[in-house]
Amino acid sequence: MEKLTFFSVLKSNLKCAFCKNKNCCVRYMPQRQIIESYEGSRFFTICDKDKKAREKNILKKRLP
Repeated sequence: MEKLTFFSVLKSNLKCAFCKNKNCCVRYMPQRQIIESYEGSRFFTICDKDKKAREKNILKKRLP
């Protein structure tokens, strides 16, 4: 888990402020994700915009 600093939270909040998805469930959360634990399992709720960007970057990588 990464450390939360003032600037990381500010950066995250600025991303949320300019996002077009106004009904995001993780809007203005410090790490733009919610972690829920239930009987040893962890469930992540992540911003859709971040999820799509991550998938796009994974598909851009070249295979060795």
